[in-house]
Formats: sequence, structure tokens, C-alpha cells
Amino acid sequence: MANDEKENQPRGTNKRQQRRESDNKLLLLVIFVLVVVGSVLIALIFGRETFLTSVPCLLGGALLILVPWGLLTLAEKWRDRMDI
Repeated sequence: MANDEKENQPRGTNKRQQRRESDNKLLLLVIFVLVVVGSVLIALIFGRETFLTSVPCLLGGALLILVPWGLLTLAEKWRDRMDI
């Protein structure tokens, strides 16, 4: 019976790959909510003129999220390359 249970389990799940994929999805969701949802809410509440001035600020906020994420991703790839 123990052998049957082992055969039904998925083989070789890659936890690092799953974590990277979920991190990328969460990053895209955060950027989407910040820029798109934030822009729409500002446009609905304050009007078109404020929307046009808020978009560059929201994109700057997205950049402040993306730059450290990119640097950490590069450091992680460098670390993984050094482990080999």
C-alpha cells in the first residue's frame, strides 16, 4: 500500500520555480492595481485633469517597486549561478 501512495504523488516538484512564478504573478497584480485601478479611481473621484497628472506619479511608484525587485532578481540569478 505504501508503494501505491508513492506512485500517486507528483514527482520532482520544483519549489523554487513555483515560488518565482507566484512572485511574478503577485508583482504584476500589484503593478496593475497601483497603475490601472489607481488611475481609474483618481479619474472617477477627481476628474480627467487630475488623472492626467496622476499617471506619471503612479508609474513612478511602479518604478520604485520594479527597480529593487529587478536588482534582487539579478542577485538571485547570480547566486544560483555561483552555486553550480
